[in-house]
Amino acid sequence: MNRETELPRDTGTGFLVVQVTTANSAIPLSGAQVTISRARDDGTDVLYELQTGNDGKTPRVSLPAPARGASQRPSSVPPFSTYNVSVVLQGYEQAIYNEVPIFDGIIAMQQADLIPVPENQYPDGFAVKRPNLFENTPPAL
Repeated sequence: MNRETELPRDTGTGFLVVQVTTANSAIPLSGAQVTISRARDDGTDVLYELQTGNDGKTPRVSLPAPARGASQRPSSVPPFSTYNVSVVLQGYEQAIYNEVPIFDGIIAMQQADLIPVPENQYPDGFAVKRPNLFENTPPAL
């Protein structure tokens, strides 16, 4: 067994702030419901359920991440942990960000620019409402 497999996967702490806006990031949105979760083999763990303040930002939260030193040696394991972020606000389309990377000792800022729902209450005029889904969207660091 090599030393790399003996090291614990999440031994550091990273941080995340979600900033929710509209109008191409020009207007902050307060009161948005933000859920931070982590996918597991047996399901999903909800770690935080937050609400944005008047500035459109959530409070900073701490999340487990691999130790910073893990990035200093070759490995097939990435030197970051990934989390999923869901943003919901009445009158706007839901936004989902999958695999948001969190690094040890770094404050990540995930931007969520919400799109208003048209007057007919369905995005793009369709009768089925689907969330915006962004995979591998890096946070604004």
